[in-house]
Amino acid sequence: MTPHDVLLDPSIFTEPETFDPDRWTSNPQLDPYFVPFGKGARMCQGMRFATTELNLALVTIFRRFDLELYETTKERDVEYVGDGFLGMHNPQSPGIRVKVVGIRQ
Repeated sequence: MTPHDVLLDPSIFTEPETFDPDRWTSNPQLDPYFVPFGKGARMCQGMRFATTELNLALVTIFRRFDLELYETTKERDVEYVGDGFLGMHNPQSPGIRVKVVGIRQ
């Protein structure tokens, strides 16, 4: 079964032809069907390229800009509030945020 078949299956998605990126954030039961790069032995080779591009972008940001934490606390935004198999973040946390305080030459 191809990713195209999975993503357009009306038995999985109520309106498969409708562009709705929020379907992934509002329904965790759909996680197994999120297959942008495919899965298994026939997985897209572009996945490694995409993750490498993401890493290069982050490295470029960290090298070119001076950053500092913005409205971030260790207790609310960094520490785990629960642990089953993987640590869980605080649901009230807006995430770890930073602001640019300078540009490196």
